[in-house]
Amino acid sequence: LSQDIIAAAAQIRALVPLALDAMQTEHEADRTTSIMMSRALVQACELTGDMLQRMISLFEGLRVFPERMRENLDLSGGLIMAEALMLELGRQIGRQRAHDAVYDAAQASVNQTRPFRETLAEDPHVSAGLTASQVDALLDPARYTGLCRQFAERGAARAREVAGAIGRR
Repeated sequence: LSQDIIAAAAQIRALVPLALDAMQTEHEADRTTSIMMSRALVQACELTGDMLQRMISLFEGLRVFPERMRENLDLSGGLIMAEALMLELGRQIGRQRAHDAVYDAAQASVNQTRPFRETLAEDPHVSAGLTASQVDALLDPARYTGLCRQFAERGAARAREVAGAIGRR
């Protein structure tokens, strides 16, 4: 299903040049551009409807297990948060020095099968730039969501708005 959705999305994107060409008129009585735009819109609407049906099938049985999601995030022992930590450390000690310190700590963590937090704590550059509590916070993926919450809230509000408009018809 997801591959069909991706393929349909690519087909819709491929209609953009046709729609752009339809914006150029040769003559005011020429209906060529109307035909081009009409065909692009019909195809886009059909493909969008197909995508929505497939998405409904894909998501209607979806179950979310937050505790399992957290377990999966924790499988790397914090290594998935290396970039976030490196960026913050870079503000304190410089980008290249931070990159080298975090890279070395990550390599040591993997090669020695030791916790990333431990190998970070052993690096004097890391401890010079960040406290242990800052390192802990930076290694927590739950704190590394950026603007996700705002995007999700905005998307949900828009979905409620559209659903309400459809319901009033």
